Amino acid sequence: MGKIANADGIGKVGNVVCGDVLWLYIKVGQNRKGEDIIQDVKFQTFGCLPPDEQVLAGEGDWQCISSIQNTTRVLNGNGRKAEVAGVSKGTYGGELLTIVPFVSTFNKFSVTPEHPILCIKRHWLKSARKSGKKCQWLTIEEEELLSTKPRYILAKDLKESDYLVFVANQRVKDLPLFTKDLMRLTGFYLAEGYSSANYSVLTFAFNKDEKENISEVKSLISKIIKKEAKARDRGNVKEIYVCSRKWVKFFADTAGHLAIHKKLSEKILLLPFKKQWQMVQTYIKGDGNIYKRRPKNFLTYRVATASEKLAIQVQEILARGNTFSSIKKYDNPETRNRIQGRRVIARPIYEISFRMERKHKFVHSNGKFFLVPIRAIKRRQYKGDVFNIHVKGEPNSYLVKGFVVHNCVAAISTSSVITELAKGRTLTAALELKKDEIVKSLGGLPPIKIHCSLLAIDALSEAIFNYLHKNKKEIPEDLEKRHQRIEKEKELIKEKYKDWIEAEEKILEQNDQT
Repeated sequence: MGKIANADGIGKVGNVVCGDVLWLYIKVGQNRKGEDIIQDVKFQTFGCLPPDEQVLAGEGDWQCISSIQNTTRVLNGNGRKAEVAGVSKGTYGGELLTIVPFVSTFNKFSVTPEHPILCIKRHWLKSARKSGKKCQWLTIEEEELLSTKPRYILAKDLKESDYLVFVANQRVKDLPLFTKDLMRLTGFYLAEGYSSANYSVLTFAFNKDEKENISEVKSLISKIIKKEAKARDRGNVKEIYVCSRKWVKFFADTAGHLAIHKKLSEKILLLPFKKQWQMVQTYIKGDGNIYKRRPKNFLTYRVATASEKLAIQVQEILARGNTFSSIKKYDNPETRNRIQGRRVIARPIYEISFRMERKHKFVHSNGKFFLVPIRAIKRRQYKGDVFNIHVKGEPNSYLVKGFVVHNCVAAISTSSVITELAKGRTLTAALELKKDEIVKSLGGLPPIKIHCSLLAIDALSEAIFNYLHKNKKEIPEDLEKRHQRIEKEKELIKEKYKDWIEAEEKILEQNDQT
């Protein structure tokens, strides 16, 4: 991978309005017979996600794909840690698709039209029928849906109401230190805890009317810290506190410090859900509520936080417990959020809501992953950098906002193989390379990415054509026809996306100058 300075031939192929764009560079020399041979060949491919799109890394942290590096550990499509083996970056101009899930629109994500996404298409289901625009998500049989195997589909081929695959972290690591009592106190800390007096006092602040919570926190402090908690009043607020630098540090390390920076440690995120649920329960008691939207509805649980990272982690924890939750972001929450009679004034506020039981299911679970219907697919024009990552091992996938997408490394793999196959060959022999040789060298390719092998072959032929044309050498008839076909495809694209092509070329020129 890379770029050859002063290359003898350059081939650029692909569609600049999708993620599969490939540049290939060749350096030409002569063998003992005086024949032109390929001495060196390098390639550049273009990624499939904008730089601010977020990948699930670590044990529950969303990171912008532009910040992902080699050896970063991300979660793959099985909810397991996998090491990033490569990162590609390119310049892109064209349409970008934003996939909006039906539940938790906060988890929407953007990709180029050619990016493969794991899904189940509604028309695959015999039981699917449309009874109305608002109710079509209800008209399937869950048994058939859950017995249908998800497949990778290009983003441009997805439709509203098709099902995305959402995967939670599957790793579990129990620690005896985290008892039921400690987990419940941790939940209260997430909601109401902070440190004071130069990090020497652990404090919990409640409304005076929250007598049940106050009593429980006092009891938990006595059991865990082995000290009797003290109390003081500040207006309508009652503060429960205990002096202990040790426990101030413990909770800061375990759950963060200050409301906007609350974040759970890896130790908490990997605990069995049974323990995590104890924490979630007291977190809701402190910063949330339980209500019924209508008298006959099932209970709805809701909790609010100023920490985006914590909201994402709570969604991840609930998913581990086989409950899919929704996150909503409120940029001006003063009139929206009142918890236990107290106004939440932090901006923005992230609200997590969920139900343990539902009469109508929009999201379906088979115990390993969730199937979440698509609410909408939005399209916009984009110009700028795009990124892609290559994850080691099976399955060849990673998670974007929790949803499974393909590595999309077929273009990288096929290009890499063709550099090996072409190097040292005469130009004539290089032009004889076939897609079957590339696919065989890779041990096979998914059907959806077979076109990448053709893309690599086209790039090589274009680089050879470019070399022969510049040096006024004879161009074989087959190569001339291939070049004309590729140019015709380019012209059709240029005509349709003229403005965006020009913008992309300007960006590339600026990058080259830099």
